[in-house]
Amino acid sequence: MTAQAIARSARKIARWKLEEVDELAKLIQDYPVVAIFKLVGLRANLLHEIRRVLRGKAILRIAKKTLFCKAAEKAGRPELKRLLEDVKEPIGFIFSKIDAFKLKLILDKNRIPMHAKAGEKADMDVIIPEMNTGLPPGPILGDFGKLKIPTKIEGGQIWIAKDTLVAKKGDVISPLLASLLARLDIKAVLKGVEIERAYADGVILTKEDLTIDLEARALAIEAEIPARDVIVDIILRAESVAAALKQAIKES
Repeated sequence: MTAQAIARSARKIARWKLEEVDELAKLIQDYPVVAIFKLVGLRANLLHEIRRVLRGKAILRIAKKTLFCKAAEKAGRPELKRLLEDVKEPIGFIFSKIDAFKLKLILDKNRIPMHAKAGEKADMDVIIPEMNTGLPPGPILGDFGKLKIPTKIEGGQIWIAKDTLVAKKGDVISPLLASLLARLDIKAVLKGVEIERAYADGVILTKEDLTIDLEARALAIEAEIPARDVIVDIILRAESVAAALKQAIKES
């Protein structure tokens, strides 16, 4: 490659980085809540689905940490760089107009069933239904036997003789069970985007901070306890009650 070609390539890369920083800076200015999540183990189809779920509420963006830091400086919010302290893994960003707690609830509710890997915990009771597996008899019959799954042979194929619970919610999935569930296309875990940290109202919230008790949240709203994570809900509830009262007075 000639010196001129190298220079042109460098200018192109520099232009791309500048445009990326500008776009990130605009997102930082427009969205009050910024969250980060780990990319390890997340598939493209899952990220596509989460983007769809968040449409109109938040924007999911994959970006280099160095470019995000430059964007935070450019947007006048250098404190956002604290989100990345001690973060070594590749990460993604979520820019949100809804509070971090509601964002986490949306993400938790939209986890997608996936095949379990050995060592993962089942997110639900795992039942292999009475079915035709479509598998021919062979060594795999021994695997069914080890897992105490009753089988029968019909038409040269293995059938599951009856619905069989092979793992309860919270059980660790063994290598043998993980392999068998994958062959039967039975999903035992829920995968989704999990917020590691979020920045909101000048505060860094950790994954643990964002894990809230839904019942406790509802009680706090009902009792009008002015905690930071429910104050907006309390105000909205009060406005709704006031509007209903005003309408009732008009009609009386």
